[in-house]
Amino acid sequence: MPSNKATAAAPIVTGVLLAGTATREVTQNGLEIWTTLALVGGFSAIAVGLGVLTGLSGFDSDDDLNGHYDRTTVALAGLALTSIALGAGIALS
Repeated sequence: MPSNKATAAAPIVTGVLLAGTATREVTQNGLEIWTTLALVGGFSAIAVGLGVLTGLSGFDSDDDLNGHYDRTTVALAGLALTSIALGAGIALS
């Protein structure tokens, strides 16, 4: 099983890239719906990664094996995925 550091790296890196790109777009073009969604998704992904890294309640991988998921984890992960998908869809249309 991968360590918490390796597991936390993907959402943190993705969140930083997404939030950084959205911030750059906000400074150049102003606030739009897709940039807002990208910022929310990026910060949510960073929060999930930091939660895994610090081992906060609900982010522990041992709980996942028993089928118990903390609502905070599920909510943040869902918010991140939804925001990323909606933001990408709006940006590409």
